Amino acid sequence: MNAWKIYHVMTDRFYPVNNKAEGRCFKGGNIRGIIEKLDYIQSKGMEGIMLTPFYKTNEYHGYHITDYAEADPHFGTWDDIRELVREVHNRNMIIVADFVPNHCHKSNPLYADGKYDDWFLKDKNGKVKGFANLSELPAFDTDNKSVQTFFIKQGIKLCQIGFDAIRMDHATGPTYHFWEVFRNALKVQYPDVLLIGEVWGKLDFKPRNPFRFYWNKLWHSAQEARQLEYVGVLDGVFDFRYQELVCHAIKSGKHLFGNAKIEHQIKKHFARYPKEFQLWLFLDNHDMNRFLFECKGDESLLQEAIRFTKKQGKTFLMYYGTEKSMMNEKDIHSVPFGDEMVREPMDWD
Repeated sequence: MNAWKIYHVMTDRFYPVNNKAEGRCFKGGNIRGIIEKLDYIQSKGMEGIMLTPFYKTNEYHGYHITDYAEADPHFGTWDDIRELVREVHNRNMIIVADFVPNHCHKSNPLYADGKYDDWFLKDKNGKVKGFANLSELPAFDTDNKSVQTFFIKQGIKLCQIGFDAIRMDHATGPTYHFWEVFRNALKVQYPDVLLIGEVWGKLDFKPRNPFRFYWNKLWHSAQEARQLEYVGVLDGVFDFRYQELVCHAIKSGKHLFGNAKIEHQIKKHFARYPKEFQLWLFLDNHDMNRFLFECKGDESLLQEAIRFTKKQGKTFLMYYGTEKSMMNEKDIHSVPFGDEMVREPMDWD
């Protein structure tokens, strides 16, 4: 099984960026900027990149999709995306797309036109359900066969462009049946493309096997139990449980190397999964405190955590700016829109 070092890029905040633009807005990063910085990314020992969504969107981060047929002009064109994929492959690197089949923005024609009313989840009163209870983000009924067919086509398009893996945003929203249908359809034509799920958070999660889930939760953490639900459904998950274990050790003031307890915990954690199920490791991302914040600004601890993670022999994702010691000053969960603090433009100075 391959293990890569992957650089996680938030497209709008990478290059080129307008550091004077304030608030939750587009700040200029685009696909061509990533192409220009491939030398830089590769010089940091990275063997791949993971993008945030590049579809037409209502928000800079890309997760509020307004049209799946178009690339957002802030980021570039489909030709730019294809060129990026070619350039990455020419360097013997891999590239990962970010896919959002759980919900869209209310201005998306699929919702706004009213022609696809049965494509969306409803509550008992017939009102469309919103992701995270946000009315501007209507949630798809992923058991609807037309919805499945639509997203299979979008997934195949990503494979045709040449993406080596696809990140499944909020994988706990769509049903297990959706993922089984989606995975089977893609694997017929593209058996080597990896489908890796973001399995995290408390929203919209109903276990595939309630008895097994609650039994696992009794003996392990809730996060561990959730991740185990996707064995046999997806090719792997982003390993939030590993991040929890490492973060807890660091926040407890413990070193990682020579720490028999954390070594034992991680060995037991990995052993719970079949060898073919991929656990992609990371220390932070665009929804979490930067890990240097968890290290209380101690860069030696951050570097130790990076070395410790790399030695696990699994795919490791490093969030942009980590190599430049970017960090947030406050806990992002303590202030409104705190996630902005971990999505600052890349510090090229």
